[in-house]
Amino acid sequence: MKKLLVEYFNMIGYALCGIIFGLTFFLIFINFYHYNDISSTYLKQESDFKANKELKDKLQKINDNVASFDINNYSGTENIYALASIKTRLETCSSKINNEDLTKILDKKEVTIKDVYEMQQFYQINISNECLVKQLYELVTPTDNPNLQISKLNELSPFLKNNIEDLMKSTDYLQKVIKNNSSYSFSSNSSKIDLYEQTKDSYYALLNNYRSAIDFIYDISVWYKEVLG
Repeated sequence: MKKLLVEYFNMIGYALCGIIFGLTFFLIFINFYHYNDISSTYLKQESDFKANKELKDKLQKINDNVASFDINNYSGTENIYALASIKTRLETCSSKINNEDLTKILDKKEVTIKDVYEMQQFYQINISNECLVKQLYELVTPTDNPNLQISKLNELSPFLKNNIEDLMKSTDYLQKVIKNNSSYSFSSNSSKIDLYEQTKDSYYALLNNYRSAIDFIYDISVWYKEVLG
């Protein structure tokens, strides 16, 4: 009887080992299969690189516009400390965006879903958090900060606030799309095409968000230059 029980428990142990081994092999296989799926790439077109250059050029124009102000030589009627504060904010925005990470993203010839994710993270951290929130959002309530009291800034505040809030939310849905591609499943030929299109379409959607944000910052720099007279 004892020998029979030992044989019985051995059979159960072997069965459990087999199930665990099979499940482990399945998970390894599906990870490898899924990796091949999300490695689909989009080859950039020549027009993409022209658009990238335009973004970099506009960031340089922002710096050129704010460089017009020199606190030691300004002879206008505006608060020089408010002008200096806005100049610093715009320069900070430009430097946070226009860095090696942006160049690395924009200069890639092929785009994967991982690259799109990195683009979204760059937007979230450098454009949304570091620029829109930390530098420009305070402009929407200039009366709360005596060092931001400039002619017509109060009139612009509602416009600035709406644009900043829209730009901050503009990539939320893309992050959800990218995360959905992290689920483990076997893909049909149709879903593989959908993944490829998502990579391409998400890339262009993000590029448009980059353009909209940089255009917005540029518009503020143009207004700033006009205030300087």
